[in-house]
Amino acid sequence: MTGPRSKLVGLLLDAWVDLDRVVDGLTPEVAVEALDGGSSFAWTVAHVTNVLDATTNVRFRRVAPHPYIGKDEFRFGGTGAADDWDAVLKGMREVHESTRDYLSGLDDDDLDRAVPYDGSLPHLVGKNISLQHSIFRSIAHHYFHIGEIASKRDRLGHSVGDYPGRLEASW
Repeated sequence: MTGPRSKLVGLLLDAWVDLDRVVDGLTPEVAVEALDGGSSFAWTVAHVTNVLDATTNVRFRRVAPHPYIGKDEFRFGGTGAADDWDAVLKGMREVHESTRDYLSGLDDDDLDRAVPYDGSLPHLVGKNISLQHSIFRSIAHHYFHIGEIASKRDRLGHSVGDYPGRLEASW
């Protein structure tokens, strides 16, 4: 497979590599456990993937949300819990695959495509947002939660390395 045509898309793909790295080795029991009154690792992964799916696939591709990842409990303000680590990982891989298939063929000019914002951020309602804007937000959202996962895992004695990682697809 050739790399993405846009360096911005490459950066998103690199964020997925980092997300995979920070959750690698989690057992299902640890993944679904809520830590310190916060969300579980499983919910966090499902949440990040839910937002990616809702913004890129649903809003821009106009396809239905992923049947598992698209659940309301994984949205902003959701439950913080997910009880099936294997289903989360499977859903994440499926959303990443469909999103990669869509985005990899696009160049920077294609990312200028804008659609009306219909989400939950009040300051964007009524405005058109570009796919580029959506991807930038998704990258930032991924790294926010990658940092959350990495810091929680460090507290558990799991070393998950530094991030961002190698950033190969964005060169």
